[in-house]
Amino acid sequence: MIGLVTGANRGLGYEMVKEGLLRGHTMLAGCRKGADEAYARDLLELKTKYADSLLILEMDVTDEEMVKGAAERLRQKYGHIDFLVNNAGVLFEKMVMPGDAVADLNVDMFRKTLDVNVTGTAIVLKYFIGLLYASEDACIMNITSEAGHLTPQGYNYLAYSVSKHAANMYTQKIRNYLAEEKADRHMRIYMIHPGRMDTIMGKENAQIPPSESAIGLFDILDRKKQIPDMDVPFINYRGEPMPY
Repeated sequence: MIGLVTGANRGLGYEMVKEGLLRGHTMLAGCRKGADEAYARDLLELKTKYADSLLILEMDVTDEEMVKGAAERLRQKYGHIDFLVNNAGVLFEKMVMPGDAVADLNVDMFRKTLDVNVTGTAIVLKYFIGLLYASEDACIMNITSEAGHLTPQGYNYLAYSVSKHAANMYTQKIRNYLAEEKADRHMRIYMIHPGRMDTIMGKENAQIPPSESAIGLFDILDRKKQIPDMDVPFINYRGEPMPY
């Protein structure tokens, strides 16, 4: 299979690329260029071993023209992709934020969180859906979070939780559209809680390494783990239904 993973230079994204290569897939690693030249260092090391099956793409998911250009290059090179993992995301908040969470809200941070975690996902899918339509067995995985369901409990990640709930709703609407209008495409789509991972974003409440999550996600992609048809396809990395 040929698959694109966004936010692929670290954490879950990197582990997804690595696991896909180990399983013999062609992996397209999208990542935003950082301030230093080491932004894709680990991916470049993988490239030395998997020169023919790893393509690294500089792609900021909030930059529509950049995403559009990447999609066109991949269309010309491959003609299709079989799966898309919308993994790029940000978490700027801490479990306990200083001051008053409402009155002291950083509006720029709130907007940036929504821009990356929600609008970025929509931009990527807008330009890559044609490549997925060209696959005989396509799958879309939008990495969201347990923070996205409505509950009276949980940490006060205001911007992050709002963004993940919105990402779940976006995924649900796409699922409904595909089921009603594109049923002949047989596309799978999931909103996925990847677990509380030991990454830069998740280290405050980590429970598992990102490699464990990547293995579970690829078992779903490779159909080693069968997921029944679901009206609300919100699952965790083990394929278990999540509350919404």
